[in-house]
Amino acid sequence: MKNKTLSKTFVVLLSLLMILSISSAGANVVEQGIAVENPSGPVMNSVMSVASTSLAPVVTETGKISLSIDGYGDHLTPVGSIDVEKPAGATVRSAYLLTASLWSGNEIPDGGVTLAGFPVNWDDVVIGTYSGAPHNHRADVTNIVKPIVDAAPAGRISIPIEESDVRNVEGNILAVIFDDPNQVEDNTVVLLFGAQSITGDMFNITLAEPVDKTDPNFALDMSLGISFGFQPSNQYSIVNVNGLRLTSSAGGYDDGTDYDGGLITVGGLDDSNANPADPNAPPGNSRSDDELYDLIPFVNDGDTGINVFTQNPSNDDNIYFAAFFMGSTNAIVGEGILLSPDSAINNLGESHEVTATVQDDNGAAVTGTMVHFEIASGPNAGTTADVLTDTNGEASFSFTSQSVGTDVIVASFFNSQQELVLSNEVTKKWIVSEEIPEFPTIALPVMAVLGLMFLTMRRREE
Repeated sequence: MKNKTLSKTFVVLLSLLMILSISSAGANVVEQGIAVENPSGPVMNSVMSVASTSLAPVVTETGKISLSIDGYGDHLTPVGSIDVEKPAGATVRSAYLLTASLWSGNEIPDGGVTLAGFPVNWDDVVIGTYSGAPHNHRADVTNIVKPIVDAAPAGRISIPIEESDVRNVEGNILAVIFDDPNQVEDNTVVLLFGAQSITGDMFNITLAEPVDKTDPNFALDMSLGISFGFQPSNQYSIVNVNGLRLTSSAGGYDDGTDYDGGLITVGGLDDSNANPADPNAPPGNSRSDDELYDLIPFVNDGDTGINVFTQNPSNDDNIYFAAFFMGSTNAIVGEGILLSPDSAINNLGESHEVTATVQDDNGAAVTGTMVHFEIASGPNAGTTADVLTDTNGEASFSFTSQSVGTDVIVASFFNSQQELVLSNEVTKKWIVSEEIPEFPTIALPVMAVLGLMFLTMRRREE
C-alpha cells in the first residue's frame, strides 16, 4: 500500500515537472526588451498650410486607398456639377476643393463657392509672384462630401457646385481619397497645392522600396491642375521626369469652357494616363494633353528616387494643383519623412526595427534632426522613442512585444518651417511562435531519475 502511494506521488511530481518545464520554455519565448518611453515627446497632428507660393505637398495619405479627381468651370452659368467616381464598397477618407480665381481676379471670399448647397470656407489662399497672378484657394470639404458619397451606390456621383461670381472664378478641382477594399496593396496619394514659381517647380519623390516593375499593382501616376490655359496657342506647360521630357503641351480647358471664367483642366476622370506620343510637340488642338501621366516609363527597377520638373514658359498659365498616385508603395514628395518597412509579421519576443528617412525639398538627406517614433495603437500603444537622423537622414527604432496583436507605428519631425510633419503609418503583427518549446536542460536528467525510480518501485510492487 505504501509503495502504491509513493508511485502515485512520483507520477504527480513528474506531471508537475513537465508543466513547469513547458511554462518555463514559453516564458523564454516572450521575454523582451522594452523601448524607452518618452511621454514628453511632441504631440502628433497634421501638417498645416502651404509655406510658400510654390507648389508644395499639403496632403499625404497611405494605405489601401484610391483617388478620384474631377474639374469644373463655366464662364456662363454659376451652377454646375463636379463628379466623384466611387469604387465598390469604398468610403471617403478625405476630400478637398481647389479653386482658382480669374487672372487678375480677386480673392474668393468664404462661401463664394458652395458644394452640395453648403458654403465652402477656405483653409489656404496663395497668390503667385508674377503680374496678374490669380488667387488659388484650398478647402478640406470632407464633411460635405463624405455623407453624400458614402451613402451613394458605387459609380459616378455628381455633386452640385455653384459660384457666386462667375466673373471672378476660373475653375474648381475636387480630389477625393477613398478607403478602398478593392486595393490589395498599400498605396500612397500625395496632393500638392500652391502657385507655380516663375522659374518652375521641382518635385523630389522618395520611395520606401526600390522600383519593381514586375509588381502588377505598381503605379506611378501624376495629375496636374491648371487654370487660365487656352489651347491651341503659345500657352502651354512642360514636364520633365528624371531629366527627360514628358510633355510640352500641358494646359487647356478640358474640364471647362473656352473663355475666361471657364479655363480649367485637371488629369482625372475620363482621362487616360497614356503619355503624349511626341513629348516635344506643342499643343496642336484644345485637347492635345489631358494632364494625366504615367511616370513608370521614366524609372528603372531598383530606383528609389524620382525627380519631376514643371514649368510654364509663357508665365500665363496657373499650375496650382498636382497629385501623385503611387500604387503598391509608400512614398514622400519634397520635404518629409518616410517610414519603412510597410508591414511585417514576427513571433513574440523577436525584435522589430522600423527606419524613418527624412529629406528636404531637394530630396537631400536631413542630418541631425530629431525623429519622434510612437506606437499609435496596438498591444504596445503609447511606446515612444526619440532618435537623431544620421548622415543618410535615417533614424531607427527597435522594439518587441509580450502580447499578440497588430501595432501601428508612426514617426514625425519638425520641418524647416517648424511645422510638425507626420510619416506614413506602418504595421507590425505579433503572433505566437508555432515552434515546439524545448524543455529546460535541467529537466531531462531529473525526469530520467524519476523515471528509473518509478520503474524500480513498480517491480517491487509486483
